[in-house]
Amino acid sequence: MKILYFTYVILCLSVLVVNAQEIDLIKTYDAPHARQAVAVTDTHFFVVDNNVIIKRERATGKQEGEWKDDRLKHLNSAYIQNDTLFCAHSNYPKVPMHSSIEMFDVNTMEHIGAHSFGIDIGSCTWIVEYKGEWLVMFVHYANPGKMQKNRDVSWSQLVLFDKQWRRKSAWVLPEELIEKVAPYSISGGVVVENDKIICTHHHFKELYVLSFPKMGSELVWETTLTTSIRGQGIALDTNGDLWGIDKKERKVYHTKWSLKE
Repeated sequence: MKILYFTYVILCLSVLVVNAQEIDLIKTYDAPHARQAVAVTDTHFFVVDNNVIIKRERATGKQEGEWKDDRLKHLNSAYIQNDTLFCAHSNYPKVPMHSSIEMFDVNTMEHIGAHSFGIDIGSCTWIVEYKGEWLVMFVHYANPGKMQKNRDVSWSQLVLFDKQWRRKSAWVLPEELIEKVAPYSISGGVVVENDKIICTHHHFKELYVLSFPKMGSELVWETTLTTSIRGQGIALDTNGDLWGIDKKERKVYHTKWSLKE
């Protein structure tokens, strides 16, 4: 019985390794502002720092534009739709937490709008469109000095809003994943085929594959993929390639990947 169990564990680990090998590095860019996230179009990528956004050419990495404003404190993940860059924003690491979605024109690099959540359900870390609506991640932390009173990582939520920002549904993280990422939470995310959610840690070189539950409120943690991307905000380009950053090395990574069932 022990031998069978040991064999089963080895097989499971082998599946994880095979999945990890499906992430191939295509190109690396030097990007001094690669601290929070990257977003991408067919011709450019946008490197996000706390209150700075740098526009660069995909072909050369050359900087073509910049936006900066000290009134923003902690820009997080970024998502592009119809020439608008949507950035999750919060006052991290301060408490009480308050958050907003900040909007920018990708052509002019001008700030063109915002939606403020105020003090609500956590610190906003990422946003993507999902079936004509918005998925937004709100997190909590367990770091001393960064915790909201009577809250910890288990209070993190993925919330579905309609386009008028009315809350429709919400899901929490699985207990095992909470234990894995604590005292941080989920920093970035995208939705891929078959409604799989690919999420990142704050700084681990891992991607967490989640799915929506058939019942209840807890997301399903399906597997973990190893990657060169070191946490923070990630993005998909129109080819389905995954982009991310290495905050420590100040790099942007363009990767080719596929998720095996």
